[in-house]
Amino acid sequence: MSAFESLYRQHSNQVFLLCLRMSGCKSHAEDFMQETFIKAWQALPKFKGDSKFSTWIYRIATNTVLADKRKNTLDLVQDHDWEREFEQSLSDTHSRQQIDLEKAIAGLPAQARHVIVLHDLMGLTHQEIAQQLGIAAGTSKAHLNRARTMVKERLE
Repeated sequence: MSAFESLYRQHSNQVFLLCLRMSGCKSHAEDFMQETFIKAWQALPKFKGDSKFSTWIYRIATNTVLADKRKNTLDLVQDHDWEREFEQSLSDTHSRQQIDLEKAIAGLPAQARHVIVLHDLMGLTHQEIAQQLGIAAGTSKAHLNRARTMVKERLE
């Protein structure tokens, strides 16, 4: 129990940020983070150590957010207060430029946001993203190019 508590303290902030980046909503991100650690606790006996624990827990978090997205087909970034909420969530740990970048990413359409987060921030390949999102690898590449262009435009 204390070892898992230590893992939670070590990884909870990054898991929360991943969930926040993918959902754009602090309350959803908190729920996703909690669900991620519950799933990790339940699946801990299956963790073989073939990858780092952080990679494993991030994969659970990604799957948790995407499963909710599939279940609720609406884009998660819906309310108009998301920018203020998002900024408050990051203000203690991020510089002004980092917050602007995070807001630009969070403001992307869902598919583009998911691809840029999974590829550029999480390091997944286009093939892995295609499997995660149920799209073709070429579609993942197209979404990534579109997302990068939109982020660049928003930051200029």
